[in-house]
Amino acid sequence: MSNDFSFIEMPDLNDQHKEYINRDASFFTGEPQRKLKQPSEDEDQNEAQNEPSEKGSQEENENNSEVSEEEEVKVPPKELVEIDRVKYVVYSIENDCQIAPLGAFKMTSQHQVRRNEAFRGLEQNNCLSLSSYVHFRNVQSEYNKAALDLPSAPFNKNFLESISGDKPKGCWNFLNTQPSQNVLGRSLLWPGYHFYHHLGSNKFGSIYIGDGLKNLEL
Repeated sequence: MSNDFSFIEMPDLNDQHKEYINRDASFFTGEPQRKLKQPSEDEDQNEAQNEPSEKGSQEENENNSEVSEEEEVKVPPKELVEIDRVKYVVYSIENDCQIAPLGAFKMTSQHQVRRNEAFRGLEQNNCLSLSSYVHFRNVQSEYNKAALDLPSAPFNKNFLESISGDKPKGCWNFLNTQPSQNVLGRSLLWPGYHFYHHLGSNKFGSIYIGDGLKNLEL
């Protein structure tokens, strides 16, 4: 197929239009170069209202005559196409959903993340608690970033961020499938993401089978 995404080089992420991609609830069409819907006319009008008048701009330019031309130049935003949205969605799902049981990974004395060979799995009494699962990603909160620089970081089993603080509240659902000794989790924020963990073991994994649409009404 000529429109197969597997034959297309994925573009660099563009933060300029993240908010537009994030709220796009339309289905993917399979056309990599299809232009994405741009901001609505109301948003354009709001931006125009926030722009200074021509007179005000002239006065501002006179007052800021010392500002270099380099600082005044603004890079025009990139016109996004569907392949941009595909990459952003893939990264968003990985960032929001890729999880692991607490203790499954450790930090070495060289500050490298490795599988924890001492991990024996979660138990029945804690497998449904959100605090028993962490995001497998670079830490994002300032508190966790600061903790990574401490000498005690390799001894801190909570060096990854817990999913218990994820927003909106209630975006995760876990089910203990007794007597099979498996716990199943799913994301309500990204419907189609499923996680499993065999209790009392180091076996866990996840899969995403969905339409790439975020649940914006959660």
